Amino acid sequence: MEKPNKRPAPAYQEFASDMLAKREYRLMEFSEKGLLFHMRLECWVNKCLPSQKSELAKMFNLAELEIETMLTQNVLSFFTEKNGSLFCTELDAYRENLEATKAALSEGGRKGGQATQKISRQAKATLEAEVKPLRRDDVSRNEGIREELTNKGVIDVHKDWLNGYGDGKPVVGRSSLEQSRGI
Repeated sequence: MEKPNKRPAPAYQEFASDMLAKREYRLMEFSEKGLLFHMRLECWVNKCLPSQKSELAKMFNLAELEIETMLTQNVLSFFTEKNGSLFCTELDAYRENLEATKAALSEGGRKGGQATQKISRQAKATLEAEVKPLRRDDVSRNEGIREELTNKGVIDVHKDWLNGYGDGKPVVGRSSLEQSRGI
């Protein structure tokens, strides 16, 4: 069962040197460059723009005369027109590449998960997989043989320290501050 793509790619990567190297970009006026980038952002989010200048003017909150002067052949060279809409072919190809990569990663993860599940099912089917492995300190599977450290064992280990505590004698392990305070 395929999960629907919940969220489109949030951003596209653009190298400044690639844009600056394009002749069409270098020949643009500053206002044309601003319109170009705004149109590209709009195409990334909404995938296309209306090709009518009056609709573009409304979208960008500009006068139609401003769109007429800024929407030059240099700006339009970054877009293709299909069915009354403008598409940025560069961004469309980038989006398709991202989606193909995402689909390939998803397919690889699905296949890897299936392989892991198959191995897991096969391992559970064998007798050895059902037997618990020994822990590092265990000699056998009998839990009663393991010796636990009891309170008695703790007291025996620290017997010297406990006997010297509080009688004013320096005790190994006490800090000099503890010794000076008589602790």
